[in-house]
Amino acid sequence: MLIDLEEESEYISPKTLEKFSKYAIFLCYWYLKRKLYLAVICHKNPKKESECFEYAPSLYIKVHYIYFEEDSLWEKYENIINKVEHNETLTDTEALDIAFTSKFISKKDAPEVIEKLCEAFRDAQIEDKGLRLDVKVILGGMILKHVQNQSKQKRLMEVIGMREIKNELDELLYEEYGDKLDAKDKEINNLKKSNEKYKKSNQEYKKSNEKYKRSNQEYKKSNEKYKKQIEKLNELDDLNTPEARKILSSLKLL
Repeated sequence: MLIDLEEESEYISPKTLEKFSKYAIFLCYWYLKRKLYLAVICHKNPKKESECFEYAPSLYIKVHYIYFEEDSLWEKYENIINKVEHNETLTDTEALDIAFTSKFISKKDAPEVIEKLCEAFRDAQIEDKGLRLDVKVILGGMILKHVQNQSKQKRLMEVIGMREIKNELDELLYEEYGDKLDAKDKEINNLKKSNEKYKKSNQEYKKSNEKYKRSNQEYKKSNEKYKKQIEKLNELDDLNTPEARKILSSLKLL
């Protein structure tokens, strides 16, 4: 867990430490087999490497402070520019140096340094696409923070390719979860087909059911007629009369 301490602050407050501690305990609960490393990036030299905070009895949270000296930042900057000019692939640490240098370089140098880093980033060979995207997002934030001229802001955003960030995110997501997404799409398509098949079967069932209802109604009508004719026939004493023969003929038709 990495925290960026505000420029005007030298240390994190007890209240903030308590919040981090709760978060740390939450993470430890979910990731029991992993060790938690709590680091705070400082804009000012904290003059200490770490600090233990007792969140509860026998429960200590260790905070590590990270501070980049100005000379160190300039060394990182020169190394990045030199490697990009010589078309050398940046290591993951050097790629992160682009982000850290743009964020922690002094305010007076920030606009010029950020402009140069944007151009270097555009041409930089960074193998990890996810890392490249992370660095791009930080660079974009620093452009908005330190470059006041809006036309220059827009130009630098185009230099680092911020407009393509959605496509890059989609590509990264597909690389990471593509197989799962394809399988899910296939499952959804199969469900749709099954649903369509069910709807078709259901429609056919409804038609058959309507046909059955009509047939049943016709049967009931015929049955009622049959009963009435039988009742008439039972009322007759002589079945050899014309009237009786007429009723018997109608029963044959039913």
